[in-house]
Amino acid sequence: MKHLKHCLCWMLILMLALLSACGSSAPATPTSSADDDLSGQITFAGSTTVQPLAAKVGERFNERYPDVELEIAAGGSEVGINAVQDGTVDIGMASRTLTPEEAEGIIVHQFAVDVLAVVVNEEMPIDGLTMAELRAIYLGEIINWSAVGGPDQPIIVVMRGENSGTRGAFDKIVLDKQAPTAPNLETAVTAGDMAAMVRDDPHAIGYVGFGNIEAGLKTLAIDGAAPSEENARNGSYQLTRPLQFLTGPLTRPLGQTFIDFALGEEGQQVVIENGWVPGN
Repeated sequence: MKHLKHCLCWMLILMLALLSACGSSAPATPTSSADDDLSGQITFAGSTTVQPLAAKVGERFNERYPDVELEIAAGGSEVGINAVQDGTVDIGMASRTLTPEEAEGIIVHQFAVDVLAVVVNEEMPIDGLTMAELRAIYLGEIINWSAVGGPDQPIIVVMRGENSGTRGAFDKIVLDKQAPTAPNLETAVTAGDMAAMVRDDPHAIGYVGFGNIEAGLKTLAIDGAAPSEENARNGSYQLTRPLQFLTGPLTRPLGQTFIDFALGEEGQQVVIENGWVPGN
């Protein structure tokens, strides 16, 4: 009998423990995603061509992450490359291929493809040039529009500054890395300056990224191919270059979050909406 009471006692203790455990359990409270709580600052510097597109991607990024501050400066591709190497920004922006020395320690993220458009004033009565003619204009071998079917007027040749990725790409593709030497040569600091200078001068010629084409400009076909996404992809239009974000060992994790967004579906949709060719 004593043994039976002892067993019943232990059974009662066990039942009470089980009931206590059941009573204390409750449904887990849903926790917010870490993404919902993102805050901080991401700094950028680099290509003046990439900057406005980066800002557009940034606007969409901030719709999802409103507490993240984006500081998107320009300065040219070379500035962006150096800034990432020095760790003074989280993300660099470049609109040309990096040299092996520049690329050391840098991760390149191509998020768009730029089609360089050769542009003239909308009143210029020519529709295209050969690559050889374009090269000759920038090297000062053709100095009058009449030599290529235009009016008897001197050609005002506009180029970008030496730090510009647009300039670097143009010189490499068109001039075989030679420096422009045309007699009537002017320099535009930014892509916007280039567009304005050509738009406002009926005898000027210049080049801008596909996304920087403005009203008042006419794009010229080169070797019979117009600057378009289709012609860039099939290779018939040769003036193309990569638009890239750059990160390095000192890039903060928040910067990588932006990169992932830019390369994802939403970021690539922004690229398309703004007239550029997607990078992937």
